[in-house]
Amino acid sequence: MAGERAIQVGVFILILVGLCALSAWASYAYLEELVLQIAAIALSWGATLLVLYVAFKALGWKWWS
Repeated sequence: MAGERAIQVGVFILILVGLCALSAWASYAYLEELVLQIAAIALSWGATLLVLYVAFKALGWKWWS
């Protein structure tokens, strides 16, 4: 059980870091205004967390509760 929880946390962190880094790079590369860059990064982080939460909930992974 502890191993499964560690794998779930690892997958969550890797996906989150990878997608957020990708969105941060895309925002920095394609947007010129600082306010838009910050807003795009925050929006993409929120969307990423929401998708991961819904996906993990659908899979029945309840390690966050």
